[in-house]
Amino acid sequence: ETAVYRIIQEALTNIAKHAQASSVSVLVERRNSDVVTIIEDDGQGFDIKNAPNSGRLGLLSMQERAELLGGTLVVERTPKQGTSIFVTLPENSHLKEL
Repeated sequence: ETAVYRIIQEALTNIAKHAQASSVSVLVERRNSDVVTIIEDDGQGFDIKNAPNSGRLGLLSMQERAELLGGTLVVERTPKQGTSIFVTLPENSHLKEL
């Protein structure tokens, strides 16, 4: 629960700071034995190749958080049409050993 909350929080913070979006939607639901989260905005999008070099660590921290729990984070973006973030976490996620 905390991981989903933190990922959503970071995504919404990034949208507020950078996307210039007029609308955002968040969906959290259980699908079989997974918790699926979808965050979509209609903002300006971004260049995912340059995101890690931009000094902004939000996307990286969201991905690391999902992976540590055995999940995935996928970003789809279209310049000037928005961004969608898909997070899938096993329902009974446990922190992976480092």
